[in-house]
Amino acid sequence: MIEATKTLSHRQQEALDRATSSASSIEQAISLLKAAGYRVTKPKPKAKDRVGPTFVACFADGQVTRMSTFTSLTSLDRGRGIRLSLASYESRMKQAPPAIIEAHFEQDGVQQ
Repeated sequence: MIEATKTLSHRQQEALDRATSSASSIEQAISLLKAAGYRVTKPKPKAKDRVGPTFVACFADGQVTRMSTFTSLTSLDRGRGIRLSLASYESRMKQAPPAIIEAHFEQDGVQQ
């Protein structure tokens, strides 16, 4: 076993003494680390490794919008995809959108 040597301040030593006198082994370890000046934090949650379905809309003037949608994979919400695509077109082009001539959902590059 390797021992690390570090000079503790009086306050850190008191915290260490309190921690070792009345705590479980994991609590003692955490208190020991905190007393030594280390930050102890909870692990961060992992990011999702999968993205939701993407709604692809092709407009009559040739513009294409690709909108990620928060919807169930079993019941795709086409109306939500259309509304998001229309709003995106209006925001991007600063004019009323033409008709959508083709639309579909994709998941990981595969048309659904």
